[in-house]
Amino acid sequence: MIRILALGAALALATPTLAQSTGDDAADDAAFNNPNVMTVRNVTRTEMAHGLQIFDAGGKPVGTVERMSGNDVIVTSGTREITVPITDFFAYNQHGKDYFATRTPKAVLEAQSSTSGTKPLALR
Repeated sequence: MIRILALGAALALATPTLAQSTGDDAADDAAFNNPNVMTVRNVTRTEMAHGLQIFDAGGKPVGTVERMSGNDVIVTSGTREITVPITDFFAYNQHGKDYFATRTPKAVLEAQSSTSGTKPLALR
């Protein structure tokens, strides 16, 4: 019993110290106030609403959200539908506005949609 208590006390004292800034450092403040720094986060299913504009990581417009299909988001580019896993999306805030983007470049998404059997919208 004494060994268990001693082990518990040793573990409690050995908690790691997190290496996070408290914001008191002038260099940290300068970095976070830099206009080129963006906050990036994962998205939720509820955010992927019909008509939401989607960009690629380079800032090029990909299309708009058409609908959800399981864990995939169906994005319409205007000429075809592109199926993208929800895990590929992220959101970022720039100049006070939220943007939603996919990690995959637009050209790769379009190439995947043309080889995956997805028909152009005009043929549906």
